[in-house]
Amino acid sequence: MTDQPAAATLHSAVAALDPIVALLALVHLTGDRTLLRTLGGEFDGVPRGGAQSSFNPRDTGKPKELDPAVDADIRARLIAAMESNPNPIITQPDRALFQQMADFCIGMPLKPDATAMGREQAGFSRDEGAAEAKRVPPEGFKVFVLGGGMAGLIAGIKLKAAGFDFQIAERWDAIGGTWMVNRYPHVAVDTPSVQYSLSFEQNASWTKYYPRGPEYRAYLDRVADKYQIRDKIAFNTTMTGCHWDDDRNLWTITCTQDGKEVVYEANAVVVAIGFLSRPSFPDVPGLDSFAGPVLHSGNWDDNVQIEGKKVLVVGTGATAAQLATNLGGRADHLTIVQRQPNYMMPDQKTLKEVDPDERWALEHIPFVTQWRRFQSLVSLLTLPISPAVIDPDYRARTGGVSAINEGAKQVSLRYIAEKFADRPDLKAKVTPDFPFFAKRPILDCGYYDTLKRPNVDLVEGSLARVEPDGVVLKDGTRIACDVLALATGWTLDYMSNLDIRGRGGRKLSDTWAEYPFAYKGLEVPGFPNFFVTSGPNSALTSSHTTLAEQQIHYIVETLKLMVDEEFAAVEVTQEACDAYNRDLEKRLEQTIWIQSGTAHGYYRHATGRIVLGYPGTNLEYWLALRRPVVEDHRFTSSDSDAAIEPARAVLT
Repeated sequence: MTDQPAAATLHSAVAALDPIVALLALVHLTGDRTLLRTLGGEFDGVPRGGAQSSFNPRDTGKPKELDPAVDADIRARLIAAMESNPNPIITQPDRALFQQMADFCIGMPLKPDATAMGREQAGFSRDEGAAEAKRVPPEGFKVFVLGGGMAGLIAGIKLKAAGFDFQIAERWDAIGGTWMVNRYPHVAVDTPSVQYSLSFEQNASWTKYYPRGPEYRAYLDRVADKYQIRDKIAFNTTMTGCHWDDDRNLWTITCTQDGKEVVYEANAVVVAIGFLSRPSFPDVPGLDSFAGPVLHSGNWDDNVQIEGKKVLVVGTGATAAQLATNLGGRADHLTIVQRQPNYMMPDQKTLKEVDPDERWALEHIPFVTQWRRFQSLVSLLTLPISPAVIDPDYRARTGGVSAINEGAKQVSLRYIAEKFADRPDLKAKVTPDFPFFAKRPILDCGYYDTLKRPNVDLVEGSLARVEPDGVVLKDGTRIACDVLALATGWTLDYMSNLDIRGRGGRKLSDTWAEYPFAYKGLEVPGFPNFFVTSGPNSALTSSHTTLAEQQIHYIVETLKLMVDEEFAAVEVTQEACDAYNRDLEKRLEQTIWIQSGTAHGYYRHATGRIVLGYPGTNLEYWLALRRPVVEDHRFTSSDSDAAIEPARAVLT
């Protein structure tokens, strides 16, 4: 990391450390809990730093600065502790101590449930609320996992830890899922790296605050190897059928593997392929007639020459922003066709390398990584409502959405005003006219600066047709180009192209013919022992990493219940699923996803229904997934074909 002597490196790293985190690390190293009372009291009224969320609701009142003498004392003590013995006395704080440390970290008391979630997600515990298994999974009990991306890896790791045999099938030849497929220039994570990693396998060595795709793929590879998951993945394997056998209480899964048919049998199936797995192409005439290269962000070809060419990018979402930022510096001329602007959020660290001192502290000072991650979780742990939910009192007073929503919106609008103070033409084009969060906000990755380049044009409109040497917009504008780059995203698709059949041979595609639905985003009536990660109405409350961990926890808890009670099958009842979704629909009516103004985008199903977002907070969803609700399920005994009604299945 540095050529400095070790002592100088330590001093430099500690000097740059957030004093909140420095004091917490000192407690770990020394085991002295009284420091939170003696030195911690000096922070009263001092704003807490480190949180990187736009939805941080904390109100710290009038800012107060930490006494420089106290600051220096903490840093001196930390240096002395590290030089004396860098091995921490406290490695796993008990619940009472963690509550005290967490409250100090964010400067406000956390509710017990939020503390439990924070303890788990910061890596101080695993699987909060998990049941103690009574039985070991029997020999022959197997779980089939479809997908070798992030969620599939988490499933494999958690299933292995719980003693379940499993098989992962991955259609590509490598690990990574979306990070394997999306290889366009400048593809990057838009969640802070400290949060966009597994809670139980945090990475202290990210090179960027928002890592690029190749670095994240390398991280997933290391995780797979560390937990010895790779040999459980069948690569180049595409599922062609997944059928439930009512007589045997088993799933039969047919796949094509390296051109040959293979058949698996499993007691349970976990689908971990996400909801955006098929590239979406614009439905316009003439697309096939374009004479030059047609590139899609989900199927990029690095061999296509960009330098010296006139390039046209269609789209202005997160992918388009990352792609255009790269292409604007390479193409002779870049034209971006914008159908609708997006709210864009600032973060000065978006493109930066992790500061060497900070990285050294993350790598070498015990628990700095965990507490930096905890700071990034503040909004998830403290938000009273989702920023998508309309506060009726606030709307009556102001016409807006909510105080939380308005705060984030104003951050974006101020940023637009600052960036385009000298370009009112661009300011007008990039300012949305719909509620904040009605579409996914975007992190500015250099896109606004790209728009101001002399070789870049932002054109408002949508495609009417494609011609051999350019495109024509619906208003008649014709734009010549040599390369057509489509950043038009992915089809919102919940397995509509897969042959999945549950009880009685009923197809999942028929069950979801009108629109996809699920119980807690995971289970569908009539499909026993079948779980869908990233399922209907389970998204938009946190990063995909966090959600995947929460959903896999629930799945493993349900499988443990099956084993403990010797059930051959478990499925959510129609009544429970209907009740869950009636409540969901009622809550969604009071969100800006429904009352969205002019906003459009992939949040909405073809029917107009919201099938992507969950209208609660992530903490609420986390709580709902701690254990399966027995009364909401129907069970089949292992030694009988008879179903056990929910009322009879109340377990002790």
